[in-house]
Amino acid sequence: MDLSPPAVGRAVAEVMDGANPHPRVERLSRGFSWLTLGVDDVIVRVAPRGGPLDPYDPEVEAANLRRVEGVVPAPRVLAVQPYLDNPIGRPFGVHTRMPGRVLRLGDVTERRPEYTAAAAMALGQLHNLTAPMTVAEGYDAELDRTEAVYRRAAPNRHPEFEAALAWLGANRPDCNEPAVWCHGDFRFANLSWTGPGELGGILDWERAWPGDPMCDVAFTRRFSGWCSIDDSASYGHPLDQERLEYAARFERVRSFTASMRAIRAWLDGRSHDPRLLTIGRRGEEAMQTELAWAAD
Repeated sequence: MDLSPPAVGRAVAEVMDGANPHPRVERLSRGFSWLTLGVDDVIVRVAPRGGPLDPYDPEVEAANLRRVEGVVPAPRVLAVQPYLDNPIGRPFGVHTRMPGRVLRLGDVTERRPEYTAAAAMALGQLHNLTAPMTVAEGYDAELDRTEAVYRRAAPNRHPEFEAALAWLGANRPDCNEPAVWCHGDFRFANLSWTGPGELGGILDWERAWPGDPMCDVAFTRRFSGWCSIDDSASYGHPLDQERLEYAARFERVRSFTASMRAIRAWLDGRSHDPRLLTIGRRGEEAMQTELAWAAD
């Protein structure tokens, strides 16, 4: 992988007419997932060789972004390079920059209700976008996909995880409402802000899926701290407590596939980032205690 400005400039110029072949390149994330670069006035998302969301496919995220265009504030797709044969040496997508800044929960000490209301309103707008299946069918498809990831990525068998998958399959809500497009990772860290309570954009769409809107709501309650959705006031849709309880367990089980894929990337030698090994080990330890409900 070559992330030098000349290589990035040539790669972007190959997929975008008029792109500057000698751009200013800024690394915007130091995470262990997508490599996000600021390249002049656009964003370039480069697929790593391995990580917690493996396999990485910029065309999947591009399809999700095109689907929500005009529905919620999100990056617009400018170009996609799905092949390795380019100067960067990895697949990538080119998106518009979103206005504002991504904040940490601790950065906001005043006017928090305004941020929470704006986030809830945006999620409610997203959940107006229906998918051509029922909520029950969405759950079935995602549970099948989660099991497939587990069989492919887990370094060894995890009885707690298998028991949890079985519990989720046996207790899946029999809901015939239309599925909606869920963000899949809706939390404060994936939102940009132009001012107090003024949402600039929703980022990181690679985990979007057609399913139960209660899953996104439950996700905020676990992973978005004080910016969680606790009522319908700004969200604009009814909250189903029984489905929320199921969705919370579903999202926790699904999240453990990230630690499995992280450790698999390390063991396969596709990444030597020690943080992936740490994520994997922590996930293995957490499964033993956090999925105990599956055996009750």
